Amino acid sequence: MYFAFDEDQEEFRASLRRLLSERAPMTAVREIAAVRGFDSATWRTLVTDMGVPGLHVAEELGGSGFSFLETAIVAQELGRALTPVPMIATTGALEAVLRVGSAELRKELAPALASGRVVGTLALSTDRDLEVATAPVRATGAAAVTLDGRLDYVAFGHVADLLVVPAVTPSGDAVVLYVVEADAPGVVATVRDSLDLTRPVATVEFTGAPARLLGSDRETIDRVVDFVRILLANEAIGASQAALDMAVAYAKQRVQFNRVIGSFQAIKHKCADMAIAIESAQAAVMYASMCVDTGAEDLPVAAVMAKSQASECLTLCAGHNIQVHGGIGFTWEADPHLYFRRAKAIEPLFGSIAAHTARLADLVGI
Repeated sequence: MYFAFDEDQEEFRASLRRLLSERAPMTAVREIAAVRGFDSATWRTLVTDMGVPGLHVAEELGGSGFSFLETAIVAQELGRALTPVPMIATTGALEAVLRVGSAELRKELAPALASGRVVGTLALSTDRDLEVATAPVRATGAAAVTLDGRLDYVAFGHVADLLVVPAVTPSGDAVVLYVVEADAPGVVATVRDSLDLTRPVATVEFTGAPARLLGSDRETIDRVVDFVRILLANEAIGASQAALDMAVAYAKQRVQFNRVIGSFQAIKHKCADMAIAIESAQAAVMYASMCVDTGAEDLPVAAVMAKSQASECLTLCAGHNIQVHGGIGFTWEADPHLYFRRAKAIEPLFGSIAAHTARLADLVGI
């Protein structure tokens, strides 16, 4: 197995990077982050010109028919640029529809999500949302199901048109996924402050909100979560590389004691540690991404390993980047803190590094 993107994929990456540097430079990202918004103009360009988020979706369902590796490249480049667009949120909702939904729901919902006409979000952020004892939303009714409860920290929940919501069934014996229209009665989304300024989150409250059952198979739902884990891992790799590039660039131009600080051994060590961490995590993330396309049996193991290692890598790189910058690295005006915020926001999603380690042990039977 060759762990590398091919020439066409690298050309796609270069085109996407140019687009983001022109349409969504860090100055624009900061302006949007200041008001907890999202870059709707760049999002429209991405869905119109690049086919995000349906790159890996079959053409008959509104996608472009490429492999998951193209979607992984998008996640990496958006992580590198910290572009505030709902790509992972929408792609997660789309994947839930594709994997869990009936043929009728796939035909109805997938084309709109794949084309970007509809912004979606997979409204869960932790495995606790999928357990009966801890799930915060509950369903009632039979023929007409309604939801009651509250979900915190829903990525782009205030701009989503469609929400995929985990909720306890009316019988109370399982957690399944429901589809809810954001403008339905009884749905209130409130944007809230978050650590990661470049990925806005919202609290979504449901009070007798009408919902449709999407699917109930727990194993398939778990695969959707694994899919999002792999997307987040790719995003973390992109952000890690950006932090390393930023640190190296600064080390080459900052002068102390009549020498650029990049000539000091301590700075070299930090940059080397970052490069080694990225190289190691990249292998795990690339393998997990390839497992999505091949449907490998060890996808759950690969997903947990990739998410854990990539989030740990980003935390290290973002922290070292701040230290290379020295005092200015802690200031609001400098950019390193934005990557550190992203690192700390990604780290607990679907479980902390410790929780992922414990899950990995269970999966391999240790």
